[in-house]
Amino acid sequence: MIAACAMMVFSCKNNGKGNDEEIPTPAEEAVEAVENAADAVKDAAKDGAATLENAAKDAAKRADEAIEKLGDIVPYTAVEVKPQFEGGDADAFVKYIQKNIKYPQSAIDNDEQGRVTVNFIVDANGKITNAKVVKGVSEALDAEALRVINSAPAWTPAKQGGKAVPVTYSVPVNFTLR
Repeated sequence: MIAACAMMVFSCKNNGKGNDEEIPTPAEEAVEAVENAADAVKDAAKDGAATLENAAKDAAKRADEAIEKLGDIVPYTAVEVKPQFEGGDADAFVKYIQKNIKYPQSAIDNDEQGRVTVNFIVDANGKITNAKVVKGVSEALDAEALRVINSAPAWTPAKQGGKAVPVTYSVPVNFTLR
């Protein structure tokens, strides 16, 4: 008999703030703000020293705004309301993995078994992003764990201060041959 099971571990990283936008958008805005600040300093240098002082203050303000926007894309360490998978309870995602995992034939043939640990982000839109194996067993088992996690439907996103925010999860997926 072949069995595969999973346990879910909630683990977040961040002290930043989140928003309702797609994850890449704040990063793009932050880069744009820094570029605008640099352009303002260049323009001021052409106009003279007094303007340069004002431009430096403006650049510092824009840089602070850019740093704040970058904080929006980093997942949280703790949230007021955790993201929820279909059904809402912590076991729902584990059940989804168990139902959808397919033990790869090559792993069966090679007697491969063990625990694959996958980290991923549930973004502010509830989508799973940045899934990666942090502790693998074999190429076949690692790929299967990623396939199932990446194919999961959207979650209800986490909330902090009433806003949807990104959080990270770590899920160990156990593959056992019986």
